[in-house]
Amino acid sequence: MPSTPPAPSAERRADGVFVWGDVADGELVIDLVSFMHQSRRTAALTVVDGAIRKSVYFRTGHIVAASSNLPEDRFGDVMYRRGLIERADLDAALLEVGPGRRIGNILLAKGLISGGDLWKVIKLQIEEIVYSVLLVERGQFTIADYDPAQVPTRTTVEAQHVLLEGLRRKDEMMQVRAQLPHGDRRLVAAGVPAAARLKGVEAAVYDLVDGKLTVAQVLQASGLGSFTATHVLHRLLKAGLITEAAPTAPLKGIGAVPAGPSVASIIDGFNEAYARVQRALGDQASSLQRGIDASFFSEVDPAVAALFAGVAPGSDGRLSADPIFLNLKVADVPDKLQVLRRGLQEYLRFLLFAAREVLPYEQVERLAGDVLGLVRGL
Repeated sequence: MPSTPPAPSAERRADGVFVWGDVADGELVIDLVSFMHQSRRTAALTVVDGAIRKSVYFRTGHIVAASSNLPEDRFGDVMYRRGLIERADLDAALLEVGPGRRIGNILLAKGLISGGDLWKVIKLQIEEIVYSVLLVERGQFTIADYDPAQVPTRTTVEAQHVLLEGLRRKDEMMQVRAQLPHGDRRLVAAGVPAAARLKGVEAAVYDLVDGKLTVAQVLQASGLGSFTATHVLHRLLKAGLITEAAPTAPLKGIGAVPAGPSVASIIDGFNEAYARVQRALGDQASSLQRGIDASFFSEVDPAVAALFAGVAPGSDGRLSADPIFLNLKVADVPDKLQVLRRGLQEYLRFLLFAAREVLPYEQVERLAGDVLGLVRGL
């Protein structure tokens, strides 16, 4: 289950950790939560992705608590995202937080929430953190003992329910992301009258769109969490309240292909992946790549074959970009970017398949994790 190095061990480390490893794909964390539930474990599953650290606490397989170091996962921010409190009221209450004064108790004292609301939001907070953990695709994980007295506010959340809802959200998230512009594209406000009627999280995201921030920057700056921010941005785009900014420097020779400069980033990202596979294959690469031309891509799809006509790998493993640009310019397909990605992904799958025939298993697994990380999100 976990990858090496370091190798997992059944022995407890000094910090109580007894299983650890790398998160190398989007399914591993889901499998880990399922394992903790089905084996009725009492332990903490912690996932670290760069500076982000989130933990889910299990007691005999049930989720009883969760913690996160991100502001978006705080109690008050969960309330705000769910429309249970106005931003101004929350900000005023946060000013009173201090030793012995927690945000929930302050909101209760102000009459802004009821005891029932407090209980409901605590469960929502745990669930929201778990859902975000299930979306993690890269990083490290640990499973460790924990002191029940040291965990955050506890309640019982049914792990099976959270897993099913988390999987549904994950699938939904992938579909919505596919409909957004590429993360490096800038957004502009459409200036329509309906924008003045926006409230809550929609208004907060809309106000960030200034013609300078990219899609990725707006999502991060919103502080709403990946799931909520992505859905809000999608709704604003579908409603025509915001639009994609025109490219400031169109690619030479690409003509009317709507993707603009993101075409170059997609091709460059995949070419870097191909080059890394080439280096790993060494002398084996030339024989494996011989005969890779439009006939290879025609096995994928005739539309893909048209985009890759005249394209072949160079000595460094990269595909020549110029023929791809020219083919894109004249291609008669509804979604040129989708077809382009399909061809590039299929070629990468072929290279990894070929690598498995000549390289040791562990080396190929590390290589696959490396190159798939390069093209994720392209």
